Amino acid sequence: MAKNINKRPNKDEMQEMAEAMKAMAHSDRLAILKLLCKNQADGLTVKTLYERLQLQQPIVSRHLNILKSAGVVRRIRDGQKISYCVCIDKKNIESLLKCFC
Repeated sequence: MAKNINKRPNKDEMQEMAEAMKAMAHSDRLAILKLLCKNQADGLTVKTLYERLQLQQPIVSRHLNILKSAGVVRRIRDGQKISYCVCIDKKNIESLLKCFC
């Protein structure tokens, strides 16, 4: 049976997508996401992100928290090391990120 390509997302899916888009709507956060997409297998630490983007550490941390709260990125803890990666397990996020990753 063919998928119904005209199926509309429900209200919760639309709200989740809107929150993700709102969280990504900043040039620094888009730059963070682009780096995370390129390094999806390993994830990146805050230090790596702020060094590569030449931003201050508190700014990168704040942006990561916004992206995490919206479900766009997730933390990976390995002992004391914390890395971040894109949450590709969410269909809406994966679709949005295909635009620039």
